[in-house]
Parts: sequence; C-alpha cells; structure tokens
Amino acid sequence: MKPIGDWKDAYDPQIFADKYGITLQQARAVISSNGPSRHGCDVGAIAFIRALAMRDGRQPSRHRSKA
Repeated sequence: MKPIGDWKDAYDPQIFADKYGITLQQARAVISSNGPSRHGCDVGAIAFIRALAMRDGRQPSRHRSKA
C-alpha cells in the first residue's frame, strides 16, 4: 500500500470507513489504491463494496452518501 499520511486533502481513513461502513483497514486500502482524490476514493469504495458483495454471493446494495 502507498503511504497516505502525507497526502494533502486526502480522506481521513476513519471518517472514510464510517462513511462507507467498511473497516479501517479496508478504508486505508481503498484510499491507498485510489490516491488522494476524494472522488477517486468514493468511486473506489463503491467498487470495493460491490466486489465484496459479489464475493459473498449477494446483491450489492446501492450506497447513498450522507454527505
């Protein structure tokens, strides 16, 4: 994973995890994979959640951001 601590204006991992209902470790992985772009991270989180749902054999729910 890429270090995310020095990225200016990147999501705080805990806030990101809470926003998408994922673990802190998962949030860090999504942020690291998608760079400091908030839009990129939001899109990455949706894809990540859908991939988890597909892996578990269930239909992914549509996420609606609280922001």
